[in-house]
Amino acid sequence: MARRPTRTFLKYASPLLLVGMIGIGFAPDSLAQTQSNGGMTTEEAQQYKDCLKLAQLQPEDGFESAIAWRDMGGGEPARHCVAVSLMGLGKYEEAATRLDALAKDSTADRGVVAGMLAQAGQAWMMANNLQFAWRDQSRALELVKNDPQLWIDRAMTLGMAGEYWESIDDLNKALDLVPNQIDALIYRATAWRLLESYDLAMTDIENVLSQDPNNTQALFERGNLYRIMGKNDQARRDWLTVIENSNGTPVADAAKANIEKMDVRTGSE
Repeated sequence: MARRPTRTFLKYASPLLLVGMIGIGFAPDSLAQTQSNGGMTTEEAQQYKDCLKLAQLQPEDGFESAIAWRDMGGGEPARHCVAVSLMGLGKYEEAATRLDALAKDSTADRGVVAGMLAQAGQAWMMANNLQFAWRDQSRALELVKNDPQLWIDRAMTLGMAGEYWESIDDLNKALDLVPNQIDALIYRATAWRLLESYDLAMTDIENVLSQDPNNTQALFERGNLYRIMGKNDQARRDWLTVIENSNGTPVADAAKANIEKMDVRTGSE
């Protein structure tokens, strides 16, 4: 990184940069599938997948099951399952530390190790350690350069650190691999907005909405842009649509907060 990460956000920051980290990138099931292709028996691969599913859906039970499996000689898959359970339990730093150790010791192929590092990066981000998140995401990219999600993961860390130009560079690489990838376009729009390049931000958002007119994250971000432009009615419309379509989610809560802030400021003007 060019400088030490800081969590500096401007007004109306997208909740995409704050939530939804667990489960993106290399999904646990894809790691299990890769392992099975690399020499695990069908029975072992199924046990691995079942353990990971339990770790995600019922992390307390998953943790106990994974520990028991590990103690019975479950090896790398069991250790990975323990770490995924810890992520589900909100013990992000411990999960990240275990995933780092697992990636270091792993005898699996480059893709599997990159996946472990990607998950470690996600866990470090959830633990608010952006420096370690960036480190592990960069290591993953050294191993696998052609996975767009890895570039998006690191771009999110850079964005949270206030490194918006570097974030855009990574998002451009993701979009080179998969043009018009929706998440990358939304993240890049947020970065453009935070750099006050509002026309570029709106271009990316309109691109998303042309593909997915009801995308709540894009509607939320367009509301941000409308608010900056002084188009309060359009901003309110987009944020109300977000609330109607996804009430109870973090992005809907952020939309409600933005409407309240806008109303307070408009009333005081």
